[in-house]
Amino acid sequence: MVWSAGERGPVVPMYRKNVIKPWQLVLLGLPLVIAGVGTPAVMMPSALADERAYTAAPQCPVGTPPEAPGDCLSRRNATVLGKDTTGGGKYKRYYLVLGFADGSQQRVRLQSGVSNQKKVEQGEPVTVTGWRHEIREITTRDDELLTTTAYPVSSYLPLMLVAVSLTPLGGSVLWMAYWVRRLRRTGRSIESVGRWHTSVPFVTAMLYAIVAVAAVVASPTPAVGAAAAGVAAAGAVLIAALRWRGERAKAERRAAALLAGVQVGVPVTELLLPARVLGDVPYSREDCDHLVVGPAGLAATPDPRGMAGRIPLPASLAFVRLHARVALAPRTTGLVRPLFVECRDGDREVLIAADRDHVPWILGALRAQPQRVGY
Repeated sequence: MVWSAGERGPVVPMYRKNVIKPWQLVLLGLPLVIAGVGTPAVMMPSALADERAYTAAPQCPVGTPPEAPGDCLSRRNATVLGKDTTGGGKYKRYYLVLGFADGSQQRVRLQSGVSNQKKVEQGEPVTVTGWRHEIREITTRDDELLTTTAYPVSSYLPLMLVAVSLTPLGGSVLWMAYWVRRLRRTGRSIESVGRWHTSVPFVTAMLYAIVAVAAVVASPTPAVGAAAAGVAAAGAVLIAALRWRGERAKAERRAAALLAGVQVGVPVTELLLPARVLGDVPYSREDCDHLVVGPAGLAATPDPRGMAGRIPLPASLAFVRLHARVALAPRTTGLVRPLFVECRDGDREVLIAADRDHVPWILGALRAQPQRVGY
């Protein structure tokens, strides 16, 4: 628990405010993974079995009634009595109303929507193929094949698309939850370690989902689709690893370049600088927007004159690296071209946000060599 000076009560570290919680990410990612893994695992075997049975089914003997049991394919002549549409926008559903010689009628939903519905006209004779008491196919007088939503061939496809799209996306969100939790346990912030720790896995998951969906759709069989998705997964992991390594190297070069461009100045008298201290530490306060820098060290203060309410920063505060973080800019209003001085207070991360021209004096007051802390 963090307490402010003067026993005012607990103070939430500023860098944790408005930051998504790990449990919130878990609540988002876990259902995606469960849906991506569980739905195909439960429904795929029956979908594949139905496809195999349908493609291997023989024709029913002539005179077999439609309601007769068995796995044979029954064909009957019918007439299109009407067309029907329900819903709107992306949720439109297209139906045909079919009439049979015995006077019965049946309403069937088309699989491909309006494009199939336009292929037949009201009053047109058609041939329907039934299997297991449901209409699966409709053949027009021009020998065009229309399929219904009960058509079992390739019914596995939506399930595979669910698997290759939701599973990686959900996994990347769970990785975010793990990473945010890890940062909170180690007292670090996403601003200092780099957002690429979460963005690289998430972007990779999105790109993989797009490629895998295209590969599965283009594959002639589920086995080929699964193999294509596996190859895409291996490629995605390799690309993500290279991107991760590149982002780490870029962050290290950027930090080194920032430090090389700063001349350290050791203060001989006290200076009052506009600055903010961010971290899970007692001297990180919302009302402290100034920093006293002097031979005795650093102190945060809410007093614009630096005379009252000083909260000393510990002498053991160790400098780590510099950051130029746009993500923190809204929390450091009033600073001109801010730089962020990353430090360590024991196992806690501390960020000091100050004007670029004032950073040399802060580094001089820290009187410490850079501490090696990896990204």
